Amino acid sequence: MTRDVALSKVLYYRIGGPVRALLEVHDADDLRRAVDFVERERPSRLMVVGLGSNLLMPDGYFDGVVIRISANAGASILRVEDGQIEVFGGAILSDFALCALERGLTGLEWAGGLPGTVGAGVRGNVGAFGGEIEQRLCSAEVLTFENGLIRTQRLSHSDLDFAYRESWVKHQRNAIVASARFDLEPASAQAADAAKAVHQRNIDYRHARHPMEYPNCGSVFKNLAGEERVGRVLKVWPDTESKVRTDWHGKVSMGYIIGRLGLAGKRVGGAEISTKHHNFIVNLGDARAADVRAIIRGIQESVWEAFGLLPDVEIEIIE
Repeated sequence: MTRDVALSKVLYYRIGGPVRALLEVHDADDLRRAVDFVERERPSRLMVVGLGSNLLMPDGYFDGVVIRISANAGASILRVEDGQIEVFGGAILSDFALCALERGLTGLEWAGGLPGTVGAGVRGNVGAFGGEIEQRLCSAEVLTFENGLIRTQRLSHSDLDFAYRESWVKHQRNAIVASARFDLEPASAQAADAAKAVHQRNIDYRHARHPMEYPNCGSVFKNLAGEERVGRVLKVWPDTESKVRTDWHGKVSMGYIIGRLGLAGKRVGGAEISTKHHNFIVNLGDARAADVRAIIRGIQESVWEAFGLLPDVEIEIIE
């Protein structure tokens, strides 16, 4: 446990003010100790994070406790049986996908290169290249905090109430995905090797197309989904119809919208809309949360003026 550490020094985005207490959790034993600490101290504010790769923390003092969960994927696998594999929630999702492939289990190779933990992935129902975590998840062990008390639940897929970049966990005030169980596809050595190649290709794609050279929080906005919202864009930009059908899986890419509106490269303070992937806001070195929020508001205003709709923010913004 560390007191008064700046979150900008430990979180992926390198943004955030000091926190009263930071608890680092690397395995189930650490998690039990963190739970004991919270039950004993009963902090007025509690925040559970993974790497913080999809999170914008405030610039000011966080007068509470932050539990940061991260772990080695290989050491985090709890059980493997009949194609099902259970893993500690702190494992890095991309690394866990590779560990599963090494055991001849396919189905998560789309996650290659994703900079987040399994628990955060369940929380936000992360996805890429047409895959989503809900497609393979069977159940999760979830800890919820209420008035300083801890409740442990084993939640089924249906209990988790998944939607696009949403889950039941995301809407709880304080919840930890302690572990997740996946139903993967046993594969031949040849099929597993092919899946490993997909996993690596996705990593390479991210390094080529995403601004990995700067701290970032991933895609800032959800892509536009739904007939009504997609229709508004097609009414203004009918030339994008083929991209909606073939490239964007029935949605409209927010990166494309931001670029076409001429916003790429816009900078506020130390934050900038990436010229490499326009749905990323990068930290050039000294960005503050206020800088990022100002850029987000500017993008929303521009999209509203163009299409009469507000894009939904995908990252989690903590006040």
